[in-house]
Amino acid sequence: MYWSKLLAGALGRGFSHLWFTFSLITGLHWTERTRGLTHSLRSSQLGQTLVLCGTKLGTMGYFTLAGGLLWTVHLLSHLRTTVASPDCSGKEPVIDPPSLVVKYGEPATANCSAQSNATIIGWETTVGAKTENDLQQLVWSVPSVTEWALGRGIECFTSSEKHGQCLTHLPITIYKIPETVTLWLFDHTGPLLEGQEYWLQCVVQSVAPAKNLTVILFRGDTELKRSGFPQFFIEGDESKNVTVATHLSLTASREDHGASYRCAAKLDLNTAEPVPETSSSIQLEVHYKPRMGSPSQNVTVTDGDTLDLICLAEANPSPTYHWTHNNVTVEDENNTTLIIEAIHYDKGGVYRCIARNIIGEGSVEMRLDVVPNYLPWIAIFVAIAIGVLLAGGLCFSRTYHKKNKTGQYLLTKMKRGTSNSGQVAQANGHSV
Repeated sequence: MYWSKLLAGALGRGFSHLWFTFSLITGLHWTERTRGLTHSLRSSQLGQTLVLCGTKLGTMGYFTLAGGLLWTVHLLSHLRTTVASPDCSGKEPVIDPPSLVVKYGEPATANCSAQSNATIIGWETTVGAKTENDLQQLVWSVPSVTEWALGRGIECFTSSEKHGQCLTHLPITIYKIPETVTLWLFDHTGPLLEGQEYWLQCVVQSVAPAKNLTVILFRGDTELKRSGFPQFFIEGDESKNVTVATHLSLTASREDHGASYRCAAKLDLNTAEPVPETSSSIQLEVHYKPRMGSPSQNVTVTDGDTLDLICLAEANPSPTYHWTHNNVTVEDENNTTLIIEAIHYDKGGVYRCIARNIIGEGSVEMRLDVVPNYLPWIAIFVAIAIGVLLAGGLCFSRTYHKKNKTGQYLLTKMKRGTSNSGQVAQANGHSV
């Protein structure tokens, strides 16, 4: 087998335009295999120029040459050409829209228009490839985008005698909303213990593209961590849908009990409407030991009074309460309130409240001072004083009246024989 000339010229953005001129063998059959596709081309005339359009530079594959003599030559191709490409400036085909953002499984379409009088126009793509002659526009359309290879984009090319082959690349972004977002405690089940360190892990399953994904962790409405590509862990082929994971270190505190943590996955794409986020949340349960609600204090009461001692503690799980008086356990008292009735001096001293749960305990002390009740004695003293004052006043009044009493005296004649003087003095009508 012999061929006289092989000319390989690179025409535009990584494509080659190959001419093969043969001088000896007729009825040649060329087969191109690249990216899993096979294109068959025939030459039936001696010396015919054979044009192979759309062969990727650097693409591994091979060509099979078969003739009437059943000779087969495998030309392993890792084709890289150094010939300058023709000038297509301003003559590249125009694609509308200039880029596509397509949801996985939905249809896609684009229109390619030639900028010059093209003899050939076509789409090179793994899905929906087509070529037409003597057309100036060609539509590419697929009913459902399920081929992830389209995410590398596709090309529209035109060919003319004046400008050769010109092409334009159509970028395609295929996105897939996550199937699930799961937030959970890594390697732990059950309640958390105060002061212990844990890991919150968020897993986003079957999402694409990873490079446009942002994963955010919240506590309530407060953002705690934001992870973007490539900060999270990725499982799978990044050109397809993948599973990603991110985590957050957490030291449990009593303030976390009942708190809501949320993981949100967001795709940041250039779409008319934002892609809705997908999220998952959990509510934490934290176990912590009792913390007393009030500090130790001193209490003064009067002998005979009634007193309520109150003890409150914050704890989870709820605590039990125990009371002691001067280090002696108070019988049958498992309440937050200890009632002491008819207090006497023997009830004074130190009262201690102890709150316990499975995590630990807390306590508070109250010192009780009992003072005498002076009110009855004061009442008796006041009564005696009042009685003494009343009695003294009465005696004084009588004595003073006897010593200082006065009246009017009248002299009258007495009957003869009744008085030596014969006269009687009358005071206020009374004889004296």
